[in-house]
Amino acid sequence: MRKSTKWVLWFLGLMLAAIFINFYMNLFSFAYALIAVVLMFFTGWGFLAKLKNDVRQHEDHHKRMHDSAMDDIDRYTR
Repeated sequence: MRKSTKWVLWFLGLMLAAIFINFYMNLFSFAYALIAVVLMFFTGWGFLAKLKNDVRQHEDHHKRMHDSAMDDIDRYTR
């Protein structure tokens, strides 16, 4: 397992433990605030994954179109 994955799992585990402890101690506002933090974390992570995927798709499309144009030039200049 990569080092960053271990840190993320530790962080999420501690956040879940803190949420349960806050609910147990009847500190609902803190518990719901921590839930909001976890949701924002997952939202940001999803946004970054989608952004990375979009960039790769754009680069692949650009490379495919460039290779296609070079093939057309080679075919017509023979």
